[in-house]
Amino acid sequence: MAILACTRPPYPLQIFEFLKPSTALDTLFFPQVQNELHRMSIPGFGGDASSTYSDIPKDKIELEIPGGSEWRIEVPHKTILKVKVISGVAEIFGTELPVNIEIQLTGVKYAIYSPLPEGAKLEYTTSQNKAVISNESEELVEYISEESVMKNYINLHLALEAMRQQVSDNNILNPTTLKTGPKVLIIGNATSGKTTLAKILSSYAIKSDSSPILVNLNPRDGVFSLPGSITATPISDSLDIESANGWGFTTTSGSLYHNPKQPIVKNYGFSSIEENLDLYKYQISKLGVTVLSRLEEDVNVRNGGIIIDTPPLSIKDITVIENIVSDFEVNIIVVLGNERLTIDLKKRFKHKASSLTVVKVPKSGGVADADEAFIRRTQEETIKEYFNGNSKTRLSPFKTDIDVKDHTIYKCVLASDFASSLSFLPSGDSYTVEDDQKEDKDKSDEELNKYYTLLSEPSGSNLDNSIVAITQLPQANESSRELLNTSILGYVHISKVDDAKGKMKILLPFPGAFPRNVLISTNIGFNE
Repeated sequence: MAILACTRPPYPLQIFEFLKPSTALDTLFFPQVQNELHRMSIPGFGGDASSTYSDIPKDKIELEIPGGSEWRIEVPHKTILKVKVISGVAEIFGTELPVNIEIQLTGVKYAIYSPLPEGAKLEYTTSQNKAVISNESEELVEYISEESVMKNYINLHLALEAMRQQVSDNNILNPTTLKTGPKVLIIGNATSGKTTLAKILSSYAIKSDSSPILVNLNPRDGVFSLPGSITATPISDSLDIESANGWGFTTTSGSLYHNPKQPIVKNYGFSSIEENLDLYKYQISKLGVTVLSRLEEDVNVRNGGIIIDTPPLSIKDITVIENIVSDFEVNIIVVLGNERLTIDLKKRFKHKASSLTVVKVPKSGGVADADEAFIRRTQEETIKEYFNGNSKTRLSPFKTDIDVKDHTIYKCVLASDFASSLSFLPSGDSYTVEDDQKEDKDKSDEELNKYYTLLSEPSGSNLDNSIVAITQLPQANESSRELLNTSILGYVHISKVDDAKGKMKILLPFPGAFPRNVLISTNIGFNE
């Protein structure tokens, strides 16, 4: 049977000069995937390879990025950077920038890469972001670097794409013995570029007509959702690099310029996995079940596989890593710039050597440190964008009052608080019930107590300025097990609770009747 060729235009042949093997990984992957490069599409030409700056006229600056180099920028939240590609091809983490169309960036640490030998010519301006009040500097940090690791990441993508093509061919020719595309786990220390690599692999997969599931296991970020969540999202369209976190909007926002994504969202409720590690592991396991089920039902997603982004992990977090590998049936672990971690993982998973590959790719020299203030500001912008949109996509949120007594509200439990509560038990007390008829129910309640606690008296002291998750579980069907297993329908913001009137002032992403579902108050705060 003839295999259909990709109809998208290929790279010019000159780009092969940029993809000569330079590392062990390149030497391993490059020969078998060199021909696959033509499946990818980054059309366009332009510019010579000089890195000169010139003014156009007063407030506009023009620069040229040499082929194979990248322009690294750090834009504070107090500054707006407007960039336009004049000629050539430029991309941000695999997403192409349109020619002669201005894009607006603020509060980002990006690298704009020119993949073709001809380079790219850009034009940019900066201005003050008057919507942000902070003590951070307004200065734009920018420079051109020739030390790009993009060719290593492109070779990694090409290797994964070759695997996807083999799986796709098999599933066409042998529909009774279906296989699944590569399931990739990205691991590294803090500021190693894990999210950057996840964006690059997702964006290049789209260009190659693949549709992987992007899994975000870092609750700090909020990918196609709000911080405090972990998500799984089929990627079938380009990412919106102008959004607050560089991912884009969801179907909660309605029809937009970029095709909105529809993630499966599991509530964790904290920014750090250490705040309740048991709850984090539990939600990972349930998300893994959902993702594997989707692979069974959707052949396009099955062929595309999985790309998993993670929080900072080391060999000390091996139990978390083992859980992720097991729950998502991972067959490729990519370690970013940490040889010791690579060796330790190979030893740890030696018994899976036939089904699990561990490879190391270099960390980009352009990865910039982000302090806690910058991270928190990005989280706030993500929350604000969820409800109000951004400069190019204006949303119409809905504010209303609801009765506190009409809703069941749970609160995420800090692991330290739960441990402290156990220390006050009288000697000999335990949560185990001897009565056989009640044993299963009480075990479920015991497990629930480690993760969530019911707010018997919701008030301003525990709900003001909080982000609350609306579960898909109706209040009428409430049970411990169902609450732990449910996914999230969406989020609302509670700005004020009037204790005297028993009313909550809430902000919804769009107008409509407030669902009578179980609510979970997260540990993520936000002031309008």
